[in-house]
Amino acid sequence: MDVRKAYACIAVLAVLLVAVTLLRLRTPRSPAVFSSSSTHAITRNAGSADIPSPPGKSVERPFAERILADYADPARLPEDDLRDIARTLDNFALLLKGENPLPLGANEEIAAALRGKNRGQLRALPDDSRAFNAQGQIVDRWGSPLFFHAESRARLDIRSAGPDRVMWTADDLHRKHDGRMLRGDALLPASLFGSAKDRK
Repeated sequence: MDVRKAYACIAVLAVLLVAVTLLRLRTPRSPAVFSSSSTHAITRNAGSADIPSPPGKSVERPFAERILADYADPARLPEDDLRDIARTLDNFALLLKGENPLPLGANEEIAAALRGKNRGQLRALPDDSRAFNAQGQIVDRWGSPLFFHAESRARLDIRSAGPDRVMWTADDLHRKHDGRMLRGDALLPASLFGSAKDRK
């Protein structure tokens, strides 16, 4: 092979290399897709339905789905359910930020906030979460709406009616804002003032 042919081959290879490089620079890269373990798994949604994912891309599910993945699992304790709800509400308040992140109202108002009806349109749970009933209330493992009592923004108590599904009876389960669980004789009376021993 003479020198001219060698130079011609090198020139052709150089032109091909430059062409490939230019094509790669001009081709847009697809954005990174976060896995379900991403720490930024927050769904912001203006409507009540989840936004469908574009083909080939994953969409982050609302963050509290992971917290409540085992909600109402018969293999776990009912206390675990109330702890998970409290953890969901704590995380929601941290992510929404600002003053008054959670409504100090009825079960339905708190549930609506978790479904994205809040000032930041932060969706913590999908509408079909097992934590909700058909009326949009947050329910315990027996299907009864949970009772929320807020003494202040930082002091939210959660009460389940228990297996008899009747509130203010001896089988209720009450999670205090400080994490204590009350059952039986330790339960607060219906007025939420004083203790069962104070009434005797």
